[in-house]
Amino acid sequence: MKPYVQITIRTKSETIGWGVGEAFISSLSRDGGLLVPEQVSHNADKFGESFMDVAASEACWASKAAIRVDGAMSDFYLDFAWRRKKAVKGSGSVIHTARNVRGQVVPGAVRYRSAISERIDWHSLFRAWCDIFPPQLGMLHLFSEPELGPHEKNNSFQIGSFNSALKPDVPNIGWAMFYGDEFAEEVDVERIAASGFPIEKLNNGYLVTVTENIQDVASNFSLFSKRRDELKRLFREDFFLIKTEPSID
Repeated sequence: MKPYVQITIRTKSETIGWGVGEAFISSLSRDGGLLVPEQVSHNADKFGESFMDVAASEACWASKAAIRVDGAMSDFYLDFAWRRKKAVKGSGSVIHTARNVRGQVVPGAVRYRSAISERIDWHSLFRAWCDIFPPQLGMLHLFSEPELGPHEKNNSFQIGSFNSALKPDVPNIGWAMFYGDEFAEEVDVERIAASGFPIEKLNNGYLVTVTENIQDVASNFSLFSKRRDELKRLFREDFFLIKTEPSID
């Protein structure tokens, strides 16, 4: 498997308004247009509609649909999915925040996987998305060879999943993490800052990075791994599902 960049955000905030959609789709035009979608859809597995511009995408953002539940019709909002086949190749989707039959908030999600490019300011992009979708949890990570071995295949960290929607887990520390809502309480700001890790208060939580540059994950994984292990020790022992670093031969 080729190295890739993964961004995942889980949010309890409202996502269906076009103001949110316009800000999000506009964010894909940064970095010289290298992330501008070629196609958009309501289904991440089926594309047919070409991307025209931000304004034309309003019709595809949070389109309302209905489904029959226990004999009654219930409204919901269709996903927004996009992809780009040429450089920088990538695809993603926005699943809208909703409420279940018990009235509980079911967090929405932003998921994006992209080819690696040093021409993209990944930190700035992730920060912008954390501003648009104040996260419950968020992750930006560059997956390179040490974390793409057979033993890592399809685990929740590698696919950018926080597992259960109503009771999420934190599988591991990505190069950048956002801890919001109830997870913000787990962040010891003073200890993390004193240990030399970049940390920023943003909206409902904290944006924390392991090193200064995301390319460190690929170019100097041993440094990244060492710093991640040190950062992990600044959280409670059972906070992360993955306890150890991958072996480097």
